[in-house]
Amino acid sequence: MTWYIPNILKEAARNLRKNMTKSEKIIWNEIKNKKLWQKFLRQKPIYLYTEISWMDRYIIPDFCSLDIKLILEIDWNIHDLDDIFLLDKEKEKLLINKWFKVIRITNDEIINDLNNVIKKIVSSFP
Repeated sequence: MTWYIPNILKEAARNLRKNMTKSEKIIWNEIKNKKLWQKFLRQKPIYLYTEISWMDRYIIPDFCSLDIKLILEIDWNIHDLDDIFLLDKEKEKLLINKWFKVIRITNDEIINDLNNVIKKIVSSFP
């Protein structure tokens, strides 16, 4: 596993943290500072693999707990588009191959049923 994260990737993650969506802000407020007894990180680059050309490949999930290998992905309407949906599924497969569990949560769920979203997250803990 690589430990070096390229600066361009660090900057991309910083920009994502600075420009969170409304739903991401709501979830972050619920999970930050171990409010759910687990440490979560926002937009943390995660190493996936090294290509034959020696290029390291990473993914930047919305939220992750490295301790329990849990990823939270917040989906909004663009994730319904076929090409985005397929890309999401491919990234999910790569994460599962790294022993992560991926929970997908929609904006609507967060806005309309936050209590059940929190229950869904907590019930996924090992």
